[in-house]
Amino acid sequence: MSEEDGDLAHFCCDELEDAVSSDAEASLIEHDSGLILLNLGQREVDGETGAVLTTIRFCPFCGTEIQTDEDIEAALGAVETYD
Repeated sequence: MSEEDGDLAHFCCDELEDAVSSDAEASLIEHDSGLILLNLGQREVDGETGAVLTTIRFCPFCGTEIQTDEDIEAALGAVETYD
């Protein structure tokens, strides 16, 4: 993801643009951090249910690298964690 693509207004292909959503229940999620995440489903821990999300580097439709390891590390570093 280059600097000019930081707002994710540009996607590598129409399929990815159509699939990505800000809805937490969607399969591909555009997170506030700028990352595109794959939703693996729900998990319950200590009576609380939450989404299990993972980062992806390559577009699942066309194979283009959409986020580098550096992009992912920078975005994750900016996200607050709660214990």
